[in-house]
Amino acid sequence: MYTFRQIFSQALKIAWQNPGLWFFGLFAAMLGSVGELELLLSSYGFGGQGIILAFWQGLATGGLFTSAGLRGIFQVLTTNPVFLFIFILIALIVLAVSIFLIWLVNVCVSALISETINVNRGQSFKFSRGFGVGLKKFWPVFGLIIITRLLAWALFGLGGFFVLLNFPGSVYLALTGFVLILIFILSLTFVSKYAICGVVLKDWGFKDGLASAWHLFRQNWLLSLEVAFILFIIYFAVNSLLAFYLPLILFYFLKIFSGFWFGLTLMFILLFFVFLFVQIIFTIFHWASWAIIFLLLSNKKESLTSRLKSGFRGI
Repeated sequence: MYTFRQIFSQALKIAWQNPGLWFFGLFAAMLGSVGELELLLSSYGFGGQGIILAFWQGLATGGLFTSAGLRGIFQVLTTNPVFLFIFILIALIVLAVSIFLIWLVNVCVSALISETINVNRGQSFKFSRGFGVGLKKFWPVFGLIIITRLLAWALFGLGGFFVLLNFPGSVYLALTGFVLILIFILSLTFVSKYAICGVVLKDWGFKDGLASAWHLFRQNWLLSLEVAFILFIIYFAVNSLLAFYLPLILFYFLKIFSGFWFGLTLMFILLFFVFLFVQIIFTIFHWASWAIIFLLLSNKKESLTSRLKSGFRGI
């Protein structure tokens, strides 16, 4: 019988003692490191959509893709050929970098899942082996991530439609619809998580993987909620401490290095890397926890049960 403490301790040990995983964790963190609750709590924010999507959303929010914005760009481009060339060059560079990062992020997610399990089984970390798995599993994992995001955004749009309704009883309908949408999105993220782990660790196909992941989640939905809640509490607690102490440390050194810009810049860079390192460790911890839990749930020889379910049975 495995316990959550054993799983989380092992996942943290894997993340801390294997620096080779930090490269994969760095880029996997760009996908969003809040976990299953990220689509609910920060769906329109920076962390919930990942850095790449947030960049393009920021351009859209700024009015770049509106009719007025496009007309303004077209006028400038037609009257200034040099600016047209520079604009096209920059646009192509940004597009190429975005495509490359999307590819690298998805490769690193698969590589991270694969290598954390290999390390958990007592094998030594191998970058080439993990990267090879990431290349092999790129398309099914990428498809699962894209489908999850699109369906989640569609459900949020449906929730907005309920809010706009205006007839007797619409408030109750909106509340009911909102609750149902939250349940659907949570279920969707868990199914996606299990499907990704299944694709990487058990060679599940895309279609069969979704069906198997749904069956696994349906049998272990309460346990999945418990794991997601615990991981979110850990993430929230750690980042709350960082948000409280890092500005205090920076403010302290502002007093010490007042007027000494090199020292201030160096300290700011150091604190930034501390924050980045914590996010990398948590991302590895997050995926390692889910990968271990997935194998335990899908392996009939091992056992892992919900704490709440065990408590209810005891009562």
